[in-house]
Amino acid sequence: MNARIIYKKLFIANILLFAFSVAFLEYSKLFRMSMDKHWIYSFGHSWWFMIGIPAAFLGSLILGILSLVDIKEHKFLYFTFSLVPLILFVTFISI
Repeated sequence: MNARIIYKKLFIANILLFAFSVAFLEYSKLFRMSMDKHWIYSFGHSWWFMIGIPAAFLGSLILGILSLVDIKEHKFLYFTFSLVPLILFVTFISI
């Protein structure tokens, strides 16, 4: 029962990290053409490629494996929630 609460928080944190990274990437696109604030654009894309994508993907894979191994009840529900960042990324690419 105690592990369930931890896993729920980890799933939410992983999804929020991915959402924050996407929002920061989209916000940084506003500064693409500005000569003074182009650093925001480059920092946003650096964040996305260096931190946002790897952390969300590794978090999804690790949480997916842990949910299949450790959790006894609602195993596939937790597995599905752990793969949300991967599914969202594939959806964003295909749009």
